[in-house]
Order: sequence, then C-alpha cells, then structure tokens
Amino acid sequence: MTAMKRYILMIIAAALLATSCENTVETIWSDQNEAMLVLNAQLMQDSPSHRVFVHCSEGGQNNDVIDAEVFYSVNGGPQKKVTPMTSWEEWYDGSLHEKSDGYRFVENFTAGDRVSLRASWHGLTATGEFTFPESAAKITAVDTARIVLSGDEGYYDTHITRQYRITVKDAPGEKNYYMLRFEDVMYRLDPTGKKIDSVVISGSFDASDDHVLHPVENSLMEDIIGRDNYYETFTDEMFADGDYTIKVTDPMYGAYFGAWAEFWEPFEEGDSYCMDRRIKVYTLTFDEYIYLRAIDAAGNDLGFMTEPVIFPGNVSGGLGFVTGVTPEVWTLEFPAEPFTGEPPYNAYRYTDPIPEEPLYE
Repeated sequence: MTAMKRYILMIIAAALLATSCENTVETIWSDQNEAMLVLNAQLMQDSPSHRVFVHCSEGGQNNDVIDAEVFYSVNGGPQKKVTPMTSWEEWYDGSLHEKSDGYRFVENFTAGDRVSLRASWHGLTATGEFTFPESAAKITAVDTARIVLSGDEGYYDTHITRQYRITVKDAPGEKNYYMLRFEDVMYRLDPTGKKIDSVVISGSFDASDDHVLHPVENSLMEDIIGRDNYYETFTDEMFADGDYTIKVTDPMYGAYFGAWAEFWEPFEEGDSYCMDRRIKVYTLTFDEYIYLRAIDAAGNDLGFMTEPVIFPGNVSGGLGFVTGVTPEVWTLEFPAEPFTGEPPYNAYRYTDPIPEEPLYE
C-alpha cells in the first residue's frame, strides 16, 4: 500500500470513529443540497478576542452571512450576543459589496470551560458545543542557533537564518494531539525604555525539515501531493510519554500588511523597539486534529486516485466545526534596537553566533 493511500485511509478511518456527525465533501458542495448554515470557530484560550464565522450552503454555493444572530454561553450560563464584523470589498466591475469578517466577542476562557454557540438566520439554526482541553504539552527548553542553509537548485541562495530547537514533553498515559504556532509582539519604547505601544502579528516559520511535522516533505511524495501539513499539527505517536525536539527555522521570506505597516508609521529614526516571540504548542481535541488533517487531504485531492475525504463535524442543524484550543507558551525576549528608518522585516534574525560549518548541505 502506498504512503498516500495509507494517509487517505487514516483520515477516513479516524473520522468514522469520531463520535460527532460526519459530512463528506460531496454533501457539503452538492448542487442538490438544501439551504443550511455553516458554523465554524476556533477559539484560543490564551486570547480574550474571538471570532465565529457563519455562512449559508445551498445548491453548491457557500455564501457569507452578515446579518445572522449569533450567541454564545459558557458552562450553561446566560446567552450573550456576538457582534457582526463587516468590511467592504471592490468587485471586478468597480462596485462595492459588504462582506463578513466574522462575528466577534471578548471573553476569557480557561481549560475545562464548556462553550455553546448558536447562529440563526432566515429560519435556519445551527448550534455547536465543545470543551477547552487541558494542556497536554510542556515546553521544557527552547534553544536557538544561527545557521547556514545551502541553496537548493536555484530555489534560493545560500543564506543565514535562525533555527529554533523546541523540546516538548508529552503528558503520559494518553494519546495527545498538538499544533505549533509562533506569535510576534513588537513594542515601541519611549526614551526611558518603557513599552508604550505594541502590535501582535502571527509569526511565521519553516518546519519543512522536521520529520514529525512534515513526514513526507523533501521526498518524491511531496512532488505528488504537495505540502503535507499546512496547519503544523502533530501527534505524540513518535514520542509518547516522552519528549521530542522540534526543529524549525525563520522563513526565507515574510509578508507584513495591515496593522504591522500601520504600527511603524509614527516611528522616527532614533526611536527604539523590542520584540517578544511567543512559541505556542496548542493541545487539540481528537476531532479537531482529524478535521484539520481532512482539510489538508481535501486540498491535496488527486481526483480518481484518492478516496472522498470525510470531515468530522460537531454542529447540529447545519454544517461545520467549532472548537477551542489550549496553549503551552514559551516567550523569547529580544533586546531593544534602534529604528533605522525601515521596519525591521528580519528583526533579530542574525543575533546568535554562527557555527563554523553549515548544519544543512
């Protein structure tokens, strides 16, 4: 049996074992399906700001819903209304159309909280419930090194970057599921060194050489199915009840828009800034792990060569998946630096001693 076939069958078999309801891709996008709400949310236990997304699926179309009534409750408490967020986008003909940016609310959650979500629109209702899991991971060490990466057949030139070696300790006696994320917090400093302003952005990293996060990267299989783990999820299968050191690097390129660009507008040459880089290992539920892997499998659909992907779902009265994730966080604090007139797109990348020999050839 090929690795691809085993991978697809693993997704299907695991989804069939899930206790939640299941919907195939064909059911979701069928030209014959009647109107139903699609309710999706991934709430982060370490952030007070949350968004819920509501769409309407009908006849093979999936459309934004900007005027639904959305409510949430915690541990059986009173229902609280969620605020819709919208913006305007310009279509190809120059006309402006309002689009949904989700439904936002602010709430502090802790592990063990039971959260209920409900959306109603034009006689349609969809509901979902989940419990924030306890963190099953412990980050015991984060080491960094400045390394040299050799060029790869013209894809990139030989360059210097930072490697992160993140040691994760797995909770014993249970099967656990995880997701790796980086988050960068940039601070503006006043003349005394006090932090007076900040911006938080999603930090990027390259995990393609880590064989737990990307078991088929850099192989012939990569040429067939493409990127094999977009959401950087992993299990404790290869280090159950023990620990594992994840190795990732800063990416070759990064893109910075919106709040990042606005943050630097008031800076003048001579001003100072500093940065925190938060490394997060989120604990996922089994169903969410399978859901994210199913999205990966659907994105790598090879038509007649693969089985239909089955998505687990936990929404009643409609489609979708709602969940919460709990992090283990390790923060790297970087020293103050002077602003030189340009936003530091490669901030702090080159501050560690460079080894005498490249780590990768």
